[in-house]
Amino acid sequence: MTQDHQKGEVPAQVLEYLRGHKTVTVATASPSGAPHAATMMYAEEGLALYFCTGPGSRTAQYLAQNPRVAFTIDEYDPDWRKTKGIQGTGDCRQLVDPEEVRHAVQLFRQKFPGLRDSAGDTSSLGQLCIFRIAPAGVAYIDNSEGSAKTQALGMDFHKSLVYSVFRDLPRQEIDAISAQLQTVEYEPGATIVRQGAPADKFFIIVDGEVTVVRDSGQGEVPVATLGRGQFFGEIAILQDTPRTATARAASPVTLLTMDRSVFQSLVAQSLSTTQDFDRVVRERLTALGQARGR
Repeated sequence: MTQDHQKGEVPAQVLEYLRGHKTVTVATASPSGAPHAATMMYAEEGLALYFCTGPGSRTAQYLAQNPRVAFTIDEYDPDWRKTKGIQGTGDCRQLVDPEEVRHAVQLFRQKFPGLRDSAGDTSSLGQLCIFRIAPAGVAYIDNSEGSAKTQALGMDFHKSLVYSVFRDLPRQEIDAISAQLQTVEYEPGATIVRQGAPADKFFIIVDGEVTVVRDSGQGEVPVATLGRGQFFGEIAILQDTPRTATARAASPVTLLTMDRSVFQSLVAQSLSTTQDFDRVVRERLTALGQARGR
């Protein structure tokens, strides 16, 4: 069975579980859909996971063409009531910035003290590539909370959704939305959308921060700073107007995007009946209205 965790911080036992384990199984797929799974040593920072592999590995080759991944961290226990684990999906990118690489190596050295001292020198990484998984969704398995009294073949494990970038989207539309999303990345300072431009895409932030500003005629006025799990671009599509604000990457940003036509056909007709989404849109319009008045 699956239940949704309340919005807020990731439960402490989930972060503790990540800190207490060493390997993750990462599932990738080629552009044609050929699946591949590999077990990797990992280091973590919050829910973000780092792992290393060679550039010639199938995992690296698949990720270069398709950054979407699924992952699991678990172990077997003869007492089924003690079964725990983590299942997740997300987007995975190779680290290329030297500072990010050094930071990741330091995380590995902290988690695996036996690593060679020279591992702290990025030049010694040789042919290894370091990847970072930014989760889009994470579920925690804890069978001690399950209601089943006996173990049975094919039994469902008790699973709680503890994080999702789709948390503010209409629940009945999530599967359809997820299937149509594409991944894009932006460097700090890059303009993602510009005020007045046509509204051609809808965006969900998987990793990083996005700054939203509005041109008041006398300069740019800050409207909001958005982080992972938040989305933007829906207002102009729903209202069939040009972009109402400019959005820029405030840090390295990973986004999930959906084309306007797909968004309209899958989502727009049902959004007006979804209370949560209406609330988000009203809040966004209020913020924009306040920016106009400054």
